[in-house]
Amino acid sequence: MSSSTSWRHLSSESNKVDEPFKVEEAETVNTPPPPTEKLLVLGGNGFVGSHVCKEALNRGLAVASLSRSGRSSLHDAWANDVTWHQGNLLARETLKDALTGVTSVISCVGGFGSNSQMYKINGTANINAIRAASEQGVKRFVYISAADFGVVNYLLQGYYEGKRAAETEGLLKQSY
Repeated sequence: MSSSTSWRHLSSESNKVDEPFKVEEAETVNTPPPPTEKLLVLGGNGFVGSHVCKEALNRGLAVASLSRSGRSSLHDAWANDVTWHQGNLLARETLKDALTGVTSVISCVGGFGSNSQMYKINGTANINAIRAASEQGVKRFVYISAADFGVVNYLLQGYYEGKRAAETEGLLKQSY
């Protein structure tokens, strides 16, 4: 078999040589591959959650957020790249749509009020999220908690009891 010159090539038929043709190279478009990881940030409108959303976007993740208010009031450009969901973690059914296609969850949910309110926000709401994520087969659940100490623990008893309850649930539901 003979080799072809720069403007000719051999056809698939025996020794027949086709007419020369010119091949033009297509323009290369540099686009990153579609992200395979989708992160759901619970409480993405808050101080900690908004920073988590921004950093995840900077790292190339697809990011969604669920919060009671829905879309962020932030006017930063990165906020337009987040898929915003409105929901209440005390009503587990509001999590279902937000968890679709999610591979990881970071819960930045927390709040203050009476002891019972703090327990609901920091405990029950996060426990609901952990259970819903587990039922949907989410691979990773990261729970942002807080360490208790001294007199603050006494003054914010519901806050810390709720956090500890959610930590316990997370340990029970997530295998590492």
